[in-house]
Amino acid sequence: MTQPAQNPVVDHLISSALMLLAGASLQQPAGSGVVAGVVYAQGVSMENAVVYLVSTPETSSPPEEQRVVVDQVNLRFVPSILVVRPGAVVEFRNSDPILHNVFSPGRSGDGFNLGTYPRHLSKYHTFYQPGIRVILCHVHPEMAAYIIVAPTRYHTLAQRNGRFRIEGVPPGRYTLRVWHRRTRPLEKSVVVGSNRAVKLELELKRR
Repeated sequence: MTQPAQNPVVDHLISSALMLLAGASLQQPAGSGVVAGVVYAQGVSMENAVVYLVSTPETSSPPEEQRVVVDQVNLRFVPSILVVRPGAVVEFRNSDPILHNVFSPGRSGDGFNLGTYPRHLSKYHTFYQPGIRVILCHVHPEMAAYIIVAPTRYHTLAQRNGRFRIEGVPPGRYTLRVWHRRTRPLEKSVVVGSNRAVKLELELKRR
């Protein structure tokens, strides 16, 4: 039987489609669930509210190796809100043509001060304890960033209208937590089922 002639363009399209399907399967594990919904608070934009899931009960595990960058550009921390796991190493880079200082006025011994340093230099800090860390600059008091240290891979930032969506969540019991700098923290127990979506509507209270 005569074999059909090969078409490089078709072969490339098929190969690309298979790669996309493989990537999708990696991003959304089989049997995983979705947690989605909306958060709102009277008179407060919910843009960049942090929504994350922590397994219940919380399990203690060795710190995971994670390296991320917070840059300083145009007198701003970029990103200004970041979620990391305990044990994460954060590189605080200075890309401005001026001196910057990076410090966190923490309590119970978790504060730090990386000093003042010029452009093209970086300083590093490892975050071990779960919690919310405010990051400031002694030289420019208008600069601020927030780092949420939480033992989870499942988190997202809400949109301006408060909509959020967390995909690829393994079935199980979780504590859903919401943090926004202008509202009180919120916690809610949720159960994620296999191949199911949990839909939530959450009201936050202003500080």
